[in-house]
Amino acid sequence: MEFITNIESSGRLAIDLVLYLMLPITVVMGGLMKVLENKGLLAWLSVKLSKVTHSFGASGIGVIASIKILFVSSVAPFPALIKVDAMEPDQRKVAATIALVMTMTQGNISFPLIAYGLNIWVLLFSSLVGGIIASAFTYYVLMRDVSPSANSIDVVEKGPAVKKTIVQSLSDGGMEGMKIAIGMLPMLIITIFILTILKDLNVIAFLTDLLAPAFQAIGLPGAAVLPIITKYVAGGTAYLGVIIDQAQHGTLSPRDLNIIAGLASNPLDLVGLALFSAIGPRIGKVFRYAILGALLGLLVRAVIHLVWFY
Repeated sequence: MEFITNIESSGRLAIDLVLYLMLPITVVMGGLMKVLENKGLLAWLSVKLSKVTHSFGASGIGVIASIKILFVSSVAPFPALIKVDAMEPDQRKVAATIALVMTMTQGNISFPLIAYGLNIWVLLFSSLVGGIIASAFTYYVLMRDVSPSANSIDVVEKGPAVKKTIVQSLSDGGMEGMKIAIGMLPMLIITIFILTILKDLNVIAFLTDLLAPAFQAIGLPGAAVLPIITKYVAGGTAYLGVIIDQAQHGTLSPRDLNIIAGLASNPLDLVGLALFSAIGPRIGKVFRYAILGALLGLLVRAVIHLVWFY
């Protein structure tokens, strides 16, 4: 009976998180991003910033992909990245753009945590700084021996072929946001259930005791072990569920939450690696360089949060 009880409690917690926390945010942010996209504002922004992005190696469309991951979710930039894979002839820019995006925080993970004390401005700042460093390092250092294509162009996203009203755009974007939130539900239920079982088997307690000294050395409590391990093994959705549960029970302070965000609010986990590497064949060929660049960017982000909130 305890097995069934754990399933039921995991389902209730996951549904509460999705329906009352994630869904409103993904619907609203998805709708707003779709309006900006359909009105051509994102394309305009990518053109205006293309010279800036070129200076640190990313494609102009990387601006659009970055905005979408920062304010919607880790899967929102995929259509833009598919265009980079298909249209960008310079492999160095392809790798740098992927490194840039994979260093960013995800909107569907970061915005719900504002209610628990997350400083979203520091998080966005660290994402931008870390992303730029990751992109530049990938382009100028990791891929320095790869000759840029003679036909290299700065890819920008075109406006939509069919004009839509603001209401239609809000509806389309809201539906996309709803799909993102609902799509998170099965994995969230399974992850919360597995973590409940691991707690009952004292696996979590063992890992906490093992890693707590290292975490305490940087000013984090032993309770930070669980969300960080969860993040890199099970992905951002599972991380969100765990960290909210801990924040609600008072085992993590706002300061702890902000430091952890610098270490864990990014798509560079086992789930993210599988998804990003499969976007396109050309991205797959340079993906190892993008990962190394993103790791440097994430290290920079972690240091920013440790210094800012220590």
